[in-house]
Amino acid sequence: MRKPLQLAALLCGCLVTSLLVAAPGKEPGFRFANNWTVSPAVSVGAFWESNARDTYNDEDSGAGWRVQPVLSISHRLGERTDFGLNAFYTMERGFDSDDAQDNDSYGVNLNLSRKLSKRWGLSVSASYSHSENDEYYGVGWNPSNPYLGRIDTEESDHYNVNAALAYLGNRWNLSIGAGWSRSDTKGGNENDQYNLSLGAGYILSKTLTWTNTLAMTIQDQYCGNDSYSYYLMTGLSKVISDRLSASAQVGVSMQDYDGYKSETSVDPSYTVSVAYKASRKVALALSMNSRYESEYYGDTRDAYIWSHNLTGSVNVQWTDVLSSRLTVSGIYEDHTAPAIDYNDETRTYIQAAFTTSYKFNRYAALYGGVTWTQDEYDYGPGGDETKDNVRLDLGLTFTF
Repeated sequence: MRKPLQLAALLCGCLVTSLLVAAPGKEPGFRFANNWTVSPAVSVGAFWESNARDTYNDEDSGAGWRVQPVLSISHRLGERTDFGLNAFYTMERGFDSDDAQDNDSYGVNLNLSRKLSKRWGLSVSASYSHSENDEYYGVGWNPSNPYLGRIDTEESDHYNVNAALAYLGNRWNLSIGAGWSRSDTKGGNENDQYNLSLGAGYILSKTLTWTNTLAMTIQDQYCGNDSYSYYLMTGLSKVISDRLSASAQVGVSMQDYDGYKSETSVDPSYTVSVAYKASRKVALALSMNSRYESEYYGDTRDAYIWSHNLTGSVNVQWTDVLSSRLTVSGIYEDHTAPAIDYNDETRTYIQAAFTTSYKFNRYAALYGGVTWTQDEYDYGPGGDETKDNVRLDLGLTFTF
């Protein structure tokens, strides 16, 4: 009981201090010579989950706390170059002395943008993050062996480097992008991914734009089974009114799999999105995309997958200091097995999240939210498995 009381005292103390030191007319951050700005911030909060262990059958609830310091540095070099750095550390401790889940993560992001000329611009970004999740389940987690505890440790490192060159003309808009990413998990499993993309947009009228995207992805997996993917998308973006806009794209993807009997598949996909500003305070957005692709297990085509992703959101700015957001998203996957040896499967994932934020002043803000998720698998003759979870979050953010 002492830890929740200590956290509550820390929250109240930080809030009172922030209210007392607030200086009218001064924005957060420390400004130095030569256009350097340093902005430290920290978030502290508590959470509760109805399915703390994230399991199908054992839905035990649990609570915990979280602390996340963040440091942001920005620099303006002349009128053409901007530099930004963000570093963070997140520490989360959950449940109790018998059942614990400790999550630690930290990382840094670098961004550089340069206006080369009136129409050309260059942007470069790089990031690194590390996460470590330690789960300990006490004597009650396994009914078949009540004296056996369990400790799971998951560690991973992620690297990303991206560069983009953009051109903004009277009619044509062009972009060329390249990127590299690496995921390194515990046990030496390194996966590299390389991306190349070319985008082109042509303004047909004041309200209609034709957009095209050509992209290539190379996945270099640790197991040696590399894959090459090519994507071609084309579509239209339309400004219907001052409040309503929509876009639609259709395309195909081609997949080449080395190590998978050199099979090649050509699959369709499409994306539709709508944005509507109901008033000065209320904005709505809706998007849906679907993709058909192959899934492999070893050297065998395991299934054909139709995946559908639908996302809707409502943003409300109640007052200058109070805002809320409701987001509902759903994913439906239909796994069709090509052989009799495999079973057809479906997966339905639904998430609804409501968050709200209240700003006391320029330095302190209160946030809260509730998130409900349901993850359901239908294994055909094998039966169904469903996971449900409700998470409550409450905390404070301080920007100095």
